[in-house]
Amino acid sequence: MFRMSFVLKEKKDGSLSLVLPVWFRILFLFIVVLLAAGVFVSGIGASGQWIPILIIIACIGGSLYEEKWIFNKSLNSIKYISGTMVISKKRIYKLEDIETFNITGEFQTDNEGKINRLRKKMVKFSLILKSGKVLDIDITTGKTESSELKEKAKKIAAYCGKELGVDS
Repeated sequence: MFRMSFVLKEKKDGSLSLVLPVWFRILFLFIVVLLAAGVFVSGIGASGQWIPILIIIACIGGSLYEEKWIFNKSLNSIKYISGTMVISKKRIYKLEDIETFNITGEFQTDNEGKINRLRKKMVKFSLILKSGKVLDIDITTGKTESSELKEKAKKIAAYCGKELGVDS
């Protein structure tokens, strides 16, 4: 099964960004190409093709979806963008409005019993504003993904000059 987790990138301007992985768009575009090939091979006017055409449209929308967090010390801001590349909503928060970053959840360990290993353990990376508002940045499950999320959270908190709380 595919696990979709944000990728942490350092940009040329010195900012950090959490973005969806490239394979996310490639997967949707691959499905579009496969379905479009099937539609063209069977003939565009063939009956019952409205279902694959609707799936093609949905996959094109999926390939245009973006969600990212941009942490920029020089602009003193954190920008959250979600939506499609054409229509998206943007929220901007000032670094001084941040109280802390926090990781909550259950981290998997190697010494757990078989039954416990079957349970999904979720770990959440959040941003807490001074107003008390909590913004969830990333949520993941699994031992490896939890460790990776913790490392990304440490880098982001250090970059922003804020503390990282860990509640498990």
